[in-house]
Amino acid sequence: MVAGDQTEEKRPAPLGAVIDAVDRLIPPALRHDREEKMRARVLVASSIGIGLLVTVSQTIRAFTLPITATFFSGVAVIIFFYALPWFQWVTRSSRLAGGVLSLALVLALPAIHYQVHHFPAPVLVFFPAVPVVATFFVGIRLGLVAVLALAGAVVGLVRALPWGLSPEYADYTPTLAASAAVCTAICYLLAVVYERNHRRNEADLKRINQELAAARARAEEADRRKTEFLRHMSHELRTPLNAIVGYSELLTEELEEGDPEPRADAEKIGAASRHLLGLINDLLDISKIEAGAIALHFEEFAPTELFTDLEGTLAPLASGNGNRLTLDVDAALGVIRSDRQRLHQILLNLAGNACKFTRDGAITVRCRRDGDAQVTFEVADTGVGIDPARQSEIFEPFVQVDASVERRRQGTGLGLAITRKLVEHLGGTISVRSALGQGSTFTFALPRAGPSTG
Repeated sequence: MVAGDQTEEKRPAPLGAVIDAVDRLIPPALRHDREEKMRARVLVASSIGIGLLVTVSQTIRAFTLPITATFFSGVAVIIFFYALPWFQWVTRSSRLAGGVLSLALVLALPAIHYQVHHFPAPVLVFFPAVPVVATFFVGIRLGLVAVLALAGAVVGLVRALPWGLSPEYADYTPTLAASAAVCTAICYLLAVVYERNHRRNEADLKRINQELAAARARAEEADRRKTEFLRHMSHELRTPLNAIVGYSELLTEELEEGDPEPRADAEKIGAASRHLLGLINDLLDISKIEAGAIALHFEEFAPTELFTDLEGTLAPLASGNGNRLTLDVDAALGVIRSDRQRLHQILLNLAGNACKFTRDGAITVRCRRDGDAQVTFEVADTGVGIDPARQSEIFEPFVQVDASVERRRQGTGLGLAITRKLVEHLGGTISVRSALGQGSTFTFALPRAGPSTG
């Protein structure tokens, strides 16, 4: 059995309104289990439906026949059926209310038949429905009790009441009695088959859900261990690499006025070490974010100051490929509250990618006020662009924008994944607009006062 409200199929508005009205008569305790909710719905709908049917019939009877004790019996039946949803609400049990309904039908139908004073009466056609109702609400065993009780009632009625008025009709009375008993049993058997198949399906579904939950738990644990491994290994690898970078810089300085060939080799060592260190830093960042270990330090600062620092870093990257760099920040924006270091990292990631994938073009970084509560950043370029078919996946970890560029740049595919996660941690959202050969524009919006703590 699957717990929790399930997403229901779309249904026509009138039907949806009826179901919503029925659901308001169901106790809240029964709405969180699919099986209980279904039984409660059936009980409310059948009780009100039968109550309305009897109400109409008794109203017509009041205007066409004398008022007798039978009429007041019908009124009692109306009250009973209208009271069943209330009884279910009070007891918070669809099975208990359904059992009362089943018992009432088992007792009432033979009694009504007996009041007609001959066999068979039209009420006999309702006998086969009772085991179905009983099996649905209270289970197979009590459904069998209902079958035996009604079969016994048929035998008792056919012996206690006079048969049909005409001799020809009376001859078929034993056959009708047997048919009524057999039909009741057949309907019960069909209900049993349905109920057993339903229980088997529910058991299979529960088992599958448990297996999926266990598999998900194992996958999450494996992912957690992978993240921890990357985080620790990144630290272990970064320490010796920092030493290599430092020694390569010292070696380059010492060889500055000597033989150019050893100096070039030292520069290659330094460049390769810095590149590898950058990849490891990306792994460390993504592992920290996924492990929830990233630390954010919010403060108030002016975006103009941030852009001044950013220009000094980006200018050499942009000019290296012959690009024009433009930084445009709204001077009237004032101050915002965010993590300055992480915002600098986000803009550097986006603008750095723009510089890599653009040659002899333009790189533009903008910051503007977007209403009273939001600030929007844009990083636009006129570079190679991104295939529309891949734009939905570029923010996923280890996804490269283009295989040919990957071979030239040897990146990890983590930059945009880290950028998106950082933007989300800062309370914002990020999107991209791009076309092949026409460049790309990355836009992210952040709350001016920092992320909501609610």
